[in-house]
Amino acid sequence: MKTIIDAIKNKQMLVVVYKGLPRIIEPHIVGTAANGNEYVRGFQTGGTSCTDGYGWKIMNTEKIQMVSLLPNQFFPNARKDFTRNDPLITTAYATV
Repeated sequence: MKTIIDAIKNKQMLVVVYKGLPRIIEPHIVGTAANGNEYVRGFQTGGTSCTDGYGWKIMNTEKIQMVSLLPNQFFPNARKDFTRNDPLITTAYATV
């Protein structure tokens, strides 16, 4: 969790392995949902996806098998269509 929070604070890209697939994301928010599960919402820019390809993804942190900061890979700002009042995450630990 610390790696994800640090990435959000620094606007640093992450590589995550989620459900067995490597993904490159710009993490925007991480926190807890009403059901008690922790999630990260990010914009996927690379890697593999089992759904719609690239774009906004919500990931249950328990299903993330590996997370790593991408060295010297940053994103300048939150994406224009990012919603700070996330409909799923009720308690945010970090947000861009």
